[in-house]
Amino acid sequence: MACGAALLIIGGGLDFSVGAIFTLSALTGTSLMKMGVPIPVAIVAALAIAALVGVLNHLIITYWHVPPIIATLGVFFVVLGANSLITGGLDVLPLPTEFVRLGQGYFIGVPNIIWIAVLVGIITWFALEHTRFGVNVRALGGNRAAAVANGLHVKKLDLALYAIAAVTGGIAGLLYSARVGAGQVEAGGSATTLVVVTAVLIGGVSLLGGLGNITGVAIGAVLLSLIDNALIVSRIPPQFNNIVVGAILVCAVAVDHLRRQQLYKRR
Repeated sequence: MACGAALLIIGGGLDFSVGAIFTLSALTGTSLMKMGVPIPVAIVAALAIAALVGVLNHLIITYWHVPPIIATLGVFFVVLGANSLITGGLDVLPLPTEFVRLGQGYFIGVPNIIWIAVLVGIITWFALEHTRFGVNVRALGGNRAAAVANGLHVKKLDLALYAIAAVTGGIAGLLYSARVGAGQVEAGGSATTLVVVTAVLIGGVSLLGGLGNITGVAIGAVLLSLIDNALIVSRIPPQFNNIVVGAILVCAVAVDHLRRQQLYKRR
């Protein structure tokens, strides 16, 4: 999820609805599977729904001129309510064995989820560092007015970034369902959004756009996982997890502000 969110934030956007999209994609896909829809078709349909939410975010921000933080928070609550309506508030299970194997299986001794995460990371890294798309994303986040003046198709690029962020959230939701063997109504939500944004920011991506890389984001995601595991091993109550993540988020934003100040001083 952090890969798609990083691209969006580097491009000057922000999406606080990814936690709800995570759940929406999971419930849509698993519900279709339970109804007998072939697994590949159910997965594609779930990711298409996720992409549509990303498009909705883009339309509200671009054409209604609503600030990204307000637009995506509003969509977050709308989608959160829709998630409960999809299954009547009940978890979706049982799931097809082939799908569950995707989340619980191993390939040459490494969990499938790790392979998928590495693949998404490599694709995102290549797109950002070695394609015209990546150059345009950085230009857009660095100076939107200059990007427009230089002829970039800003609206199309914004649309792509919000869709990508939503689809990566959808992929994560499906993988989570495969991992736990159920489509869970309570999965995702604001806690997931908080963790994703924190992983991106402590990975060196600037909240104001233009700066950041996928390698740092991967390190940030791993660091948060290590912190989470350390809290569990230390038998610290799970309620403290959000406190720690929230504190790290505030510190990451403060460090980003200082970093940008130093960068502008050097210029």
